[in-house]
Order: sequence, then structure tokens, then C-alpha cells
Amino acid sequence: MPGDESGGYKNLWYSFDYGLVHVVVINTETDFPDAPSGPGTLLNGGNFQGVTGQLAWLQNDLLNANASRDRVPWIIVTGHRPLYGSSETLALAGDNCPACVAAFAPLLLQYKVDMYIGAHVHWYERLYPVDINGTKVANDYTNSPGLIHITNGAGGGPEGLAKIKKVLPASAKIVTEYGYTKLQVTNGSYIRVSFFSADSNQELDSVDIVRDH
Repeated sequence: MPGDESGGYKNLWYSFDYGLVHVVVINTETDFPDAPSGPGTLLNGGNFQGVTGQLAWLQNDLLNANASRDRVPWIIVTGHRPLYGSSETLALAGDNCPACVAAFAPLLLQYKVDMYIGAHVHWYERLYPVDINGTKVANDYTNSPGLIHITNGAGGGPEGLAKIKKVLPASAKIVTEYGYTKLQVTNGSYIRVSFFSADSNQELDSVDIVRDH
């Protein structure tokens, strides 16, 4: 872990620069309003710095990251829970964690975060760029507005792979296999995201993302 000097309480949220990418790790479980693992929930965790500490840190971090785009042009945020995506139940398809969307999505869009990567749901899903409501705003990834959202919870677990019940209209690709994602950053304008089967190492999905920062 990068240490408390770069993030929040006990490294529950933190950031670092890696080459041309500013990586921000957020805590999607506690420390924001109605957090899914916060006080009074099944896990009854936190809140460790109230409901504003993490969000204040995130806003300041993204503000500084935007000021450094000439040096580190890409901003990628990651957290355990997806913000948007298809669902394992018929009741949900859109906001996988409504409280997470309410807390984090306005900041990610305000500061023009390039990509959000989540997990939690046991499959791989790539969305078209979306707005704050999880609605598709573009059919491609070339200088498109909106947030690019990738979910990869297909790494494996005792629960097994998830079964799709309801597909989000903004969904571009879902793969229900164990696998891993490769993120290749070529330069300040071009990223390639690929998903590979863990069994065969075959590429099952890929997308080229172009943003002229």
C-alpha cells in the first residue's frame, strides 16, 4: 500500500501516479452517505472519517490531478463496487450501488475522469460512455463525452460466476468467464483495454480508447 501520506484513513482510499496514468483507489464500502457496508448494515463498518472525509479528499485529489494533465494525462478511478452495469437480479440494472453513484459519480464527471474500473459482480462488462444516470452518451470511444466504465469481477471466487438476469442498455460487452483485464497505455491519447480468458489466454474483448488530452 502506498502509505497514509497519499490517502485516507488506513489506506482505505489513496492515489498514485504510474507512468502516464493517475490512479485513484476509492472505498466503495464505507465513509459516504448510505454506504453499503456502513453503520447499521450487515457488515456494520465505519464510518471511519464520517461521511465527508473521503469525498473531500477525492475532490481535492482530482482537482490536483487535472492540474497535472500536461504531465500525467490519464485519470483512472477504481473501487470494489461498480457504479453502473447489468444485474444478477431482475429488479436491478443500472445503478449497481445507488449510494456509490450519488457519492462519487458527480465528482468523476465534473473532473472528467477517463475511466472507472470496478469488480464485485462476477463477470466482465464493458459499457459505452455513460452520463450520471448510466445512460449511453456515445457509440464509440474516440473523444467521446461521458465516463468509460469497466467491470471485471471475473477473477474467481467461492461463489462462482454470476448469471445475467437484466442487461443495462449501455452495455457493450459481457463475458461470463474467469479472466483478467490488460490495460495498455501507449501515450497521452491512446489506451487499449483487453479481457482475456483465464483458461486459454485468448482475447475475448478489446476496445481502443482515444482522448486528445
